[in-house]
Amino acid sequence: MNKDTIRIISISLFFALAAGPVFAAWTVDADNGAIHDGEIEITIGPDAAHDGGIVLKKVRQAPKGDWTLDSLPRIEADTGLRPTAIDGSFVAWNSGLRSFALPDTVRSIGRAAFFACENATNTLAFPSNLDTLGRAAFMGCKNLRGNLVIPAGVRVIEMESFYGCSGLTGLAFAQGSRLKHIDTLAFKRCGGLRGTVDFSPCEALERIDPEAFIGCGPERTVFGEPFKRRVADSLRAADATNDYPRASTDWLVGSFGIGVHWTTWSTDQDGQRGDFDKAVDAFDVPRFVAQLKEAGARHIIFTSSWAEQHPPAPCPALDRILPGRTTKRNLLREIADALAAEGIRTILYYNHGCNGEDPEWMKAVGYAEGRLGEFGSNIVSIVRDLSLSAGPNVAGWWFDSPGAVSDAGPHRVASVRIGDYKFPFRELALAAKAGNRDTLVSVNSQGGTFVYTPCQEYFSGEELVDFPLCGRTNAQGMQMHLWLTMDNRDWVHRGSGFAKMRFSDDYLRAWLARHLSDGCAVTLNVDVDRSGLLNPTAIEQLKRCVPVAR
Repeated sequence: MNKDTIRIISISLFFALAAGPVFAAWTVDADNGAIHDGEIEITIGPDAAHDGGIVLKKVRQAPKGDWTLDSLPRIEADTGLRPTAIDGSFVAWNSGLRSFALPDTVRSIGRAAFFACENATNTLAFPSNLDTLGRAAFMGCKNLRGNLVIPAGVRVIEMESFYGCSGLTGLAFAQGSRLKHIDTLAFKRCGGLRGTVDFSPCEALERIDPEAFIGCGPERTVFGEPFKRRVADSLRAADATNDYPRASTDWLVGSFGIGVHWTTWSTDQDGQRGDFDKAVDAFDVPRFVAQLKEAGARHIIFTSSWAEQHPPAPCPALDRILPGRTTKRNLLREIADALAAEGIRTILYYNHGCNGEDPEWMKAVGYAEGRLGEFGSNIVSIVRDLSLSAGPNVAGWWFDSPGAVSDAGPHRVASVRIGDYKFPFRELALAAKAGNRDTLVSVNSQGGTFVYTPCQEYFSGEELVDFPLCGRTNAQGMQMHLWLTMDNRDWVHRGSGFAKMRFSDDYLRAWLARHLSDGCAVTLNVDVDRSGLLNPTAIEQLKRCVPVAR
């Protein structure tokens, strides 16, 4: 071979490499039901669902070390075979796969097809005619990139389809989308999602399951009118079935509020707990109201009980169960009435007290010994009495720890066997409305979006700083609400001194403005000591950051 020939070959190879990777042509091994591209071997078979197509069944052989499947779109041109489906576990658990491309002819992708291909870094681009995505198809592919566009033909995004795909930066739906259902955990921990997620093209959308987007952080979510109507119709049907008098949430739209965990465990500035009854008697309501006004609060969430069942108010039902746990001073009513005079709404927090911190109460109320029917009736009676005692100026209730009384949800923390027992959530909500028929109810979803009961008006929103469905209503049709700590992450003041701020002014100001302007209600929990003094540093930050027009 002469020098000129070598030079020509070298120049040709340079330009070929500069243009992109060089693939061997795909060839067919009919005897073994496979196709080959160099060291890659894929088993194939006929696709009964798509006449004339083939299924790419399994990557049976792959190169050692780093490799790609970028040549998949060449299969039809090289072999005349038309890939229309990618089978389940096609290339699952392959850490050497660095990128892949999907043939334009593919219509379905099977269960766990690319499961845990965590080192693939390509943009995930779907064929426009794709109509089926299997469960966990791309779960664990944490380095896939780009704005994901769901093709119009996909009707269901199944469970865990994109779980952990944290490298995806956007989500959109093709015009004319026929999507009906997004299954639970479908986009869990897709923390890179940003911008707006617009469901408006999905005119057939019927349901977004709880937990579908937990751990995601888009700035805004938009629902189409057809979806909103379906959700509203579903709620009306549930209300008719349950005979539930759903109250209007209009006052909560875009409302900023302060939450406090003032409990039997709260300490003074020296770190001492002291006697709770004396603390109730000494609570300075005018100072408390003045601080809330100063911070610009339109509502407050105040604890009627927390770890221990000991409300700062009279409650005959509780006295019958375990005497000595109530107070003569009706602090709940005094606070609600004083705040109402200033145009500030009161929401009462309530915990049934059966999480392990109050053994005496757990036994007395019937929970510890598994007398769950008696327990449920007792809790309903207590809430009814507290609602009547606190009076008509209580505008809402926030119920905690449903995971201890129900096996239905994903956050089970019961210390007794629940079995087939159904906690009376409807009766609880009706009891909360005894003092004010227009009061709102929320049952804590325990950091997620599971709905324990349709008998509630607004979303609990505990510590969901990154929750994506933050317009006026969420995907379950409830008024959207977020509640997070702005200083003390332990919620209750235990120790000396006040906690430091969690967020900068710039971050908090922008975060509040975005969610409040979208119609989401926001509650920031503020550290409060045993005397009822709110963290002065937190109040000053709120004066700087809460939007003036609210």
